[in-house]
Order: sequence, then structure tokens, then C-alpha cells
Amino acid sequence: MLTPLNELAPQQISGLTLSPQKTREQQEAEIAAKAAAEEKKKHPFSQVDVSYLDDAVFIGDSRTDTLRLYSGWDNTTFYCKTGTNIWNIMEDEVAYDEDTGETVSVTEGLKRHQFAKVYLMLGINELGTGTAETFYQQFKKVVSQVRELQPEAVIFVQSIMHVADFADDASGYINNQNINERNALLKKLADNETVFYLDENEALDDENGCLKSETTYDGIHMEADYISLWTDYLLSHGVVRD
Repeated sequence: MLTPLNELAPQQISGLTLSPQKTREQQEAEIAAKAAAEEKKKHPFSQVDVSYLDDAVFIGDSRTDTLRLYSGWDNTTFYCKTGTNIWNIMEDEVAYDEDTGETVSVTEGLKRHQFAKVYLMLGINELGTGTAETFYQQFKKVVSQVRELQPEAVIFVQSIMHVADFADDASGYINNQNINERNALLKKLADNETVFYLDENEALDDENGCLKSETTYDGIHMEADYISLWTDYLLSHGVVRD
């Protein structure tokens, strides 16, 4: 005579059900894992030391070149050029290949060498060209190109650094209102999984949302004595994968 299923102990119904206790444990573990994943997505950054950047590349214009000159990060790679912009950066021949002694385009440099982290900062030279939307669309295209060339890398999109109050020209195109409009769009590129948005202005701004005047000689580029404000911010915003 067969025993009805509803009279069997849970552990006797192989493949059909689990014990009530195990089911609760599984549910609690799943809830905790989901909550942890959501929390990490909201707050993904960790403090790291300078060795974290040994396998990183920074791509950008003269502001990034200032970082290269004064950061002291000798093991970090920099692909940067004064005057470059989001439309030209991938074709600019600024990537030095130590193996061959060649200087090649950023695209070629990223083809030849794989990095664990890619940092992008561009935008100050583009303020007088196009619109915030066209800038954003081109930046989005560049991020896609970088992702294709660096499939395993964490990509960091840095905000456009603000200008100091004495360089904030409301009647012209170099001003913080234009920068803020573009930064608001750049934030959309981050998914906090493989692409992260870094707003270094949090560490560099004065109370009015301008680059602190004492940190810059021309209102746009940082002085060597204050570059640690930027480097400290970057090192407090590493992404450490499990």
C-alpha cells in the first residue's frame, strides 16, 4: 500500500521538497546576499594603496598630464595629451610601448596591453564645442570602445573638474554651469558594476562649488603642491573585486 505524499515526512520526499528549516535558511541566505549586493552597488568604493594603480591607465588631457607629473605614481601608465578631446583621444598617438619603443595611438596601446583599471577624464577642452548631449554621446562611444579593447578592466569615468571662481566665465563657455550639465550626463554611464563614476570635485571644491582658488595657478590646472587632494580622493575610491 502506498503512503500518500501528504503523510510523508519532508525529508522522505526526495526531489520534491526540502525540510522547513532548510528552506528558511536558504531564504534568509538569499535575502542577506541580495541585500549585501545592493549595498555594495550603492557603496562600491574602498580605500586602496598606490600599488592598486600599478595595473591602471589614466587617459586624458592636460589635467591628467598634471596628475602624471606630480602624483609620484611611477608604476602607473598615462595616455594623455594637452589639448586633446573626447573626439580625438582614441586616435591620438600618446601611448608609449615600452617593448618596441614606439609611440602609438590610444586605441593601439589598449590593444597591445591589458589593464585592470582604466581612468578617463576629458571635457574641459570640449566646452566650446557641440552640446552637453553630443559630448555625452561621444563619451559613451569612447567608453564602449574601451570596454571592447579592455573587456576585463574596471572603467572609472571621472567628472570634469570644476574651474576656480576667477576662471568661471558666465558670459563665455568655460564655466561651472556648463561643466555641471555635462557631469550630470556622465553619471549615467556608471552601472556600479563595471563602470564607476568618480566625482573628484567633492574633494577639490570650495563652498561655492568652484575649484579652490589656492590649488590652481590659472583657474583650470592644479598646482603640484595640492595634487595630493586629487590622489587621496582616487585612492579612497578603489573598487576591489571579490
